[in-house]
Amino acid sequence: MTSGRPRVATVTVTTNESKWLRRCLGALVDSDTEGFDLDVHLIDNASTDGSAELVAREFPSVKVTRNPTNLGFAGANNVGIRAALAAGADYVFLVNPDTWTPPRLVRAMVEFAERWPEYGIVGPLQYRYDAESTELVEFNDWTNTALWLGEQHAFAGDGMAHPSPAGSPQGRAPRTLEHAYVQGAALFARVAMLREVGVFDEVFHTYYEEVDLCRRARWAGWRVALLLDEGLQHHGGGGAATRSAYTRVHMRRNRYYYLLTDVDWHPTKATRLAARWLVADLVGRTVVGRVDPMTGARETLAAVRWLAGHAPTIAERRRSHRALRAGRTPARREVAS
Repeated sequence: MTSGRPRVATVTVTTNESKWLRRCLGALVDSDTEGFDLDVHLIDNASTDGSAELVAREFPSVKVTRNPTNLGFAGANNVGIRAALAAGADYVFLVNPDTWTPPRLVRAMVEFAERWPEYGIVGPLQYRYDAESTELVEFNDWTNTALWLGEQHAFAGDGMAHPSPAGSPQGRAPRTLEHAYVQGAALFARVAMLREVGVFDEVFHTYYEEVDLCRRARWAGWRVALLLDEGLQHHGGGGAATRSAYTRVHMRRNRYYYLLTDVDWHPTKATRLAARWLVADLVGRTVVGRVDPMTGARETLAAVRWLAGHAPTIAERRRSHRALRAGRTPARREVAS
């Protein structure tokens, strides 16, 4: 456990999302901080809508960092995470701008983490966003899918049999679900875990980076879980249209990159799954919806070329992942401050 009073840093990345920031940051700044210290960070990812200026003007306690270029979700969050680590934070809470955080949520996650030191990453359930209400009434789509898939592997929806990543029931905290990952929109991480396994892999840029971080945490022996009694509102979709070319291309290529760097998948099984994806992608049945076959083929070939160009990186990641997995320590541990 941490020694003394824990310090928490929240990190919110924005790219032209000023319309969400007053409610999001207002809720974080007004959090119940009994028993811990809180720093609120905004990482402005080269916005052109005045986001950084709005926050500097209306939330003087928020620490604003302006990136000169768009570093993607992974790179921009890493800027905030590294700043939090340098300032001596014990925990980092990544939270999207299109969220509303109940006053006691951060405190609840701190108290959980202090009581259960074997958990490296936890997160709340997500409820539908309602700008006119502070009630948590109805789960959003991500939570419904997470509860439906339960504790299966990250690609369970693709129909491939594969072991669950969840830890042993023995020693598990009550009212937790060890889903494959905690979504980066509301991810609470222990700094001791981050120092051990690293921050986001910036090759992902955007999409799947939190899934990768969660699997690395587990390979190092940490538990990862959703807290079933905690929640926040999350709109979803962020600043990009779900069906944009950017989203389609990054989700497609990153899905392959994630699979190719996963040392838990036997190469034969991974090849079968990748081949299944490839056929669907080429005819336009993408991971985020349907497009015409010509667009599907063009975007898939671009993803394949990108993967070929990153072959040395993929090989390096596999080596480091094997080493991390081989050096796994027992999940139940005392965390050094």
